[in-house]
Amino acid sequence: MIYIIVFAANIIPFLRKKEQPKPEQEPDDASKECESELEVCKRRESIYRKIIERYRELIEAGESKSIPELRSLVKPQSSSVLELRDKLTKEFKPYDYERDFLAASQKAFEFVKNEIKTEHVIIEFWLSPKDILELNAADEMDKAILLCSLLIALGNKGAKVVVEMKGGLKHAFVMFNFGNRYYLFDPVHDVNLAGSKDILEAQISTERDEENKMVYEFNDTEYNEW
Repeated sequence: MIYIIVFAANIIPFLRKKEQPKPEQEPDDASKECESELEVCKRRESIYRKIIERYRELIEAGESKSIPELRSLVKPQSSSVLELRDKLTKEFKPYDYERDFLAASQKAFEFVKNEIKTEHVIIEFWLSPKDILELNAADEMDKAILLCSLLIALGNKGAKVVVEMKGGLKHAFVMFNFGNRYYLFDPVHDVNLAGSKDILEAQISTERDEENKMVYEFNDTEYNEW
């Protein structure tokens, strides 16, 4: 035991000496360039944020829409939506609505859920489908509107964006029916449900619950309020 203690007492300082960290190397030119670009981006972000905050009321006034006007945001005939529809249905040769819609709708749901990142902007600002697909980002409402546009472009004319109040906040998702079943797609919270209309609505809200209820729905041709 004594020999082990003596050996440990002599070897541990040696090991600690060997483990001394190496001096940091000077960053190469590429690292310096990346750091410089990052600093420029940070400064620009601060400037743009300041501009947006200063003119927030003017921007939101221009972006404000009534419920009937929300219909104009659903754009199933947009060239960007039609191009995406064609990409999602290229494996169906040819695409047949009755046969292929459910499979295509799942692909649309997965695309909006996974490829479009959810961003919460500090002001009310609507994005067109083209904007969303260029940025690969949108807030909850814009993602629901894009998904609804896609489903209509795939042939389901009854798909609607549904907005509910939940805990005092607005929450948006998409509902549609196909065959004898109703479907609820929420790409932000990864909710994909199917069943009768009554069952799905029971999952959402009731008129008796003032803190948690559907308030309106819309697509490109109609809107309903409760």
